[in-house]
Order: sequence, then C-alpha cells, then structure tokens
Amino acid sequence: MSSQKRKNPLKECVEFIEECKLGYHKEDEPYSSDPEEETFEVQEDKIFEIPKCEDIRDIGFVDGGNGPLLRSADFNISLNRVAGVLYSSNKWAEPSKTPVRIEFYSATVLDLLENDKLAYITRFFPMEPEFSEYLPKDELKFSIDDPSIRERLFSLPNIEVFGGIAMRFAEWTYANKFISNELDKGSIFVRDGSLQTGYTGETEIAEELYKTAIKKEVVVTGLSKSCRLITQTGNSLNSLIMHIGNNKFPDSTWYYHPIYRITKAQEKADLYFAKLHINSAYSFRFDILLDQAKKLTQGQREVIISNIANNSNDLSYPGYPYGLIKADQLAAVSHREIEPQKIQLVAEFDQKDYNEFILPRLRSVNAHDLLNIIRR
Repeated sequence: MSSQKRKNPLKECVEFIEECKLGYHKEDEPYSSDPEEETFEVQEDKIFEIPKCEDIRDIGFVDGGNGPLLRSADFNISLNRVAGVLYSSNKWAEPSKTPVRIEFYSATVLDLLENDKLAYITRFFPMEPEFSEYLPKDELKFSIDDPSIRERLFSLPNIEVFGGIAMRFAEWTYANKFISNELDKGSIFVRDGSLQTGYTGETEIAEELYKTAIKKEVVVTGLSKSCRLITQTGNSLNSLIMHIGNNKFPDSTWYYHPIYRITKAQEKADLYFAKLHINSAYSFRFDILLDQAKKLTQGQREVIISNIANNSNDLSYPGYPYGLIKADQLAAVSHREIEPQKIQLVAEFDQKDYNEFILPRLRSVNAHDLLNIIRR
C-alpha cells in the first residue's frame, strides 16, 4: 500500500472548479441553439446606470404557492394559493375589486381516456365560490406522452408536480383579472418568474393576459430569482454581466440591455439584467413583453426599471422588490398547515373505501416519509 498521503477529495473538487471558473471571457455572448432566439454580444457599453425614480407608477405583483396534501403514483391533491399585491405611490394599497389572495385545492388523477390513452387530468376546487372566476374555466389535461411535463426524456413526472402546474395556470388567470380590475394606463405588472411558458395550453392562457394588458396599456414584466442562461464559452450569463456591471458602476444600481430576445410566436420576451439596490449581492433577469418592449424608448425603459428599483429598498432583501416578497408571504403554503389539512381531507373519505383503495395507493410512495420520521 502506498505511503503517499491521499489528497482530500473535497479539496480536489475545489481545485477542479477553480481551474475552470476563475475569471471570465471578455468577448462572449449568450448560448442559444434555437433560431427563434436572438442574442447579442456582451459589451460594457450596454450597461446603464438606473436613474432616480421621478415618475412613480402603480405596480401590481402576483405570486403563487402550493403544497401536496395526499399523493400516490396515480393521484394527487394539493393546496394552492395565488396572491396579488398593489403598490400605489410606492405604498402598499388594498386591491379594490380583487381578493388579495385566492385559495383552492387541485386534484390530479392518472386516468384512461376513451381512446385508451393515459392522461393526467387536473381539476380546480375553490375554497370560496367567488374564487372560481379567478381560476381556469376548464380542467387541465396532459397526455402521458406530452413532452412538456417530462423533466427527462424517458421518465414520467411525479404526479405531485401537477399541483404546481395548476398553481401556475391559476397565476395567469388571477393576474389577468388583477390587471383588468386594479391597474390603469402606465402601470406596471410584475410576475414572479420569467414570461416564458412551457406547459401545453399555458401559452394560450398567458396570451389572454397579454391582450388585457396591451388593451389597458399596462406593461407586463417578469422578474426571476434564478437564471440558468449560459454563454457560448460555458459561463453563467448572469454572473458575467454582474461582474461587468459592478466594475463599471461599483457605487450605483445598473441595468444591462440588450442581451437576449425570445422571438417565438408563442413566447415573446425582451430580457434585461438589473442590479436594483446599491447594496444588493444579486442581479436579476428581468423580462418585458416583447411586443411592448419594442416600442419603448430608453427613457421609457428606465421609468419601468427605476420604479422596480424604487420598490426594492427593503432591508430584509435589498435589491429584490418588496411587492414580490409580500406576494410570496401571502401565497406561501407552510408545512405546519399541511398536516391538519391532511387529517381533514382523510376524514372526508368513506373509511371503508379509504382503507381498501386509497391507503394502499398512498403507501406506494410514502415509505421514504416514514424513514424521515425515524431519523428525527
């Protein structure tokens, strides 16, 4: 046996990362393999300082949350919430015609259709009758072969993801009503996340929101907490831009544009990156609906971005809009409230049917939960 001392494997991991990732390529551009995506070379002269907000606009924020209550391999029930927050003159204001928060259950089953094809079918069950107008009118139906629900090429989705899909569709329908009821010409709507759509049928429901916003002259935007876009040389696009932006404006907020445009007929977004507070450790991807972005002057762009920056001064998370923090708090479904809901839900079943047909299905996926309890 060799007496040579073996290197610490963690140290070897770090050395490998350092070998590849210390530094950036100055001449780079976003990586894209899609002909319907337009990219631009990364250049320092595309970084602009965010001016002080002089033209204050109303801003609406929407976010959602969900948690699974019961799940098996072939059905799932989830608790879902969607919340909207309104800021007028940069102060929180109570929405006048829209509930601050809607709550609903979503139930998904894997079922056999008339054509002998398996499909995931999700239905919405609002907690209050008046919440139904803010939810999709029709059930969601995804063929088991639908590529939009598959995370990997050959794997079926975990059925609990359909609670999140239901929440996502409800975010679009609720936000459409929120824009219609609460926002006026010149206002800004901010969605938690990008404006990209991924699930079958999602584009159509997003288009309804876009039509409402364009008609009312409300600017549609999205702000993403994370960004996985990369460059042609294998770098994180967000990290590269933040490196350049902080070097150019070390003592200021800034935004970067243009960098990346999605020009697909179904998905249209003009991407920005922005550091929204001088003390922020983050820059965020910020989308503006492309049909609206193409008509904006630089001054109009800066009115939008400066309003978002003006809402991003909360000490708990400097550089992230407080409206999204508030919407997240209102929509979040905590683990603490899931257990009582589970007990209530189980009590609604006929106990003979539950023991014979439901409980065996739950046990098909919950053995790992039992191990987690033993570990505590």
